[in-house]
Amino acid sequence: MSVRVGSPLLMIVVVLPVTVLIGGLDFFAISAMVRQAQVASWPSVQGTITRSEVMMVHTSKGSRREVKLAYTYSVDGQPYEGDKHSFNAGSSGIRRYEEERLARYPPGASVPVYYRPGQPSEAVLQAGMDSWGLFTLMGAMPFNLVMFWLWVVVRWTPKEDEPFRLSTFIREDGSECVTLDGPRPAIRVSLALVGSSQACFALGGFMGGFTAPLPVGVGTWGVIIACGVLAGRWARERLKSGHHDVRLHTQARSLSLPPFSERKHRLDVRWRDVRSLRVEPQLHMPKKERVSSYQLTLQLSTADGEARQEAIASFPDQEEADALAHWLRTHLEVGEGAPEELRSA
Repeated sequence: MSVRVGSPLLMIVVVLPVTVLIGGLDFFAISAMVRQAQVASWPSVQGTITRSEVMMVHTSKGSRREVKLAYTYSVDGQPYEGDKHSFNAGSSGIRRYEEERLARYPPGASVPVYYRPGQPSEAVLQAGMDSWGLFTLMGAMPFNLVMFWLWVVVRWTPKEDEPFRLSTFIREDGSECVTLDGPRPAIRVSLALVGSSQACFALGGFMGGFTAPLPVGVGTWGVIIACGVLAGRWARERLKSGHHDVRLHTQARSLSLPPFSERKHRLDVRWRDVRSLRVEPQLHMPKKERVSSYQLTLQLSTADGEARQEAIASFPDQEEADALAHWLRTHLEVGEGAPEELRSA
């Protein structure tokens, strides 16, 4: 059984569970940041650290180190006990942070304790936000982008069965062009966001950015956003400059091919060197003979009289590949296996 893009089954089985899982994690991370920001306006009293140590916590997923804190405080003569440092969930597991926290809160130390107004049993030791929550969202960036693209896919509606029409245009140099589908700017932006966020997340853990003041996290997010913006502009400029164009120069009788697959740079071909042009189905699963794409390929004459293959592009739909093949054959005057005398001089 196959599942169509945009089908209700795809949404129910894949998209909604992923959204609930990732969205739930985002909600808890952001709500913890909001609560931690509210602590700055809470009243405080002096408390006493009664416990400060690192313990091994064993769970079904393994063991991890955690700093265990406990403290006592009084509000309006009523004694209370607390064990939260902040609303940041979890433990870093990084020895450097653990040692810093133990040194800051030794047993017997007198420290300010911030409690919720009207509910003094809920208290923490840290007032206001640091960079922890912002770095946590950096680490979650790949998962959020996966969720975003799943919604893009499921909301995409396949076009009606209309005849495909090739769109050509003339560039300033007089060449007739067709723009092929390259990596879209949104894909480039997503890759830049993932790469920069994960690099900043790793660097923040190494350099101590998780517990740095809030401006450090905000500035790091500024760097990540700037990387995404620059990647989007770069992708759009490449598109405008014709990086993905197939160009036919009628006067020079040459064909210019964009980078594709193992071809890293543009390739200029003389018309008279083109022997044939054909559309080749690419099998995704050879045993089941399932066609996944259609590749447009040129056969060229080399300087020593031999022939070599040069792929132009790959298309998910045969109609698109056939349309571009027809356009090129009309100008180059070749077929799938045209004899030498049928080619243009």
